[in-house]
Amino acid sequence: MSKFFEYYKKTDYELSGKVFNLTNITLRYKFKQNLTKNIYNFYDYTLKDGERLDHLADMYYGDSKYVWVIILANDIIDPQFEIPKPDNEFKKYVINKYGTWDNVVRGVHHYERVAIYRDSNGSNLKVADLNPPLIINKEKYDTLLPDERLSVSNLDYELGLNENKRTLKLLDVSQLSLIINLVEEVFNE
Repeated sequence: MSKFFEYYKKTDYELSGKVFNLTNITLRYKFKQNLTKNIYNFYDYTLKDGERLDHLADMYYGDSKYVWVIILANDIIDPQFEIPKPDNEFKKYVINKYGTWDNVVRGVHHYERVAIYRDSNGSNLKVADLNPPLIINKEKYDTLLPDERLSVSNLDYELGLNENKRTLKLLDVSQLSLIINLVEEVFNE
């Protein structure tokens, strides 16, 4: 990551009457849309449990200093919260968030309507699956048929969020020098 910030300009920040010349981390670079829309420039990659972005950069690009390419390609602002937590950290995180493991497992995060049924001559006929499901309140949940509704636990909700962070886009290695040149050009203006 340190290599990426070498491209950033320094700026003066005043804090408590003192002036500090620091790297301006408020600057943001984003890949050009024509680059990101070309599916041949990127590959999907699924992070394994506990896999780190710097190790992935080393494995894929040959050097961990290119971790910033993965971060930019996936528009990650805060890697601490935007990559999946390993199993051991995940459990600590959800217990801290919900208070106890019992609250994590048994607590209801929200209710969903997942399908629509209608009465057809005394039997229930499925009309449609809802994807994505509708988030509903408890009162509406209680009026629906069991096949139309879903109670989502805190655990299921948090697992879903964590798992959705596993799929990343990796810039094709053949495009790496182009991106490095573009970033240098942008930050050296």
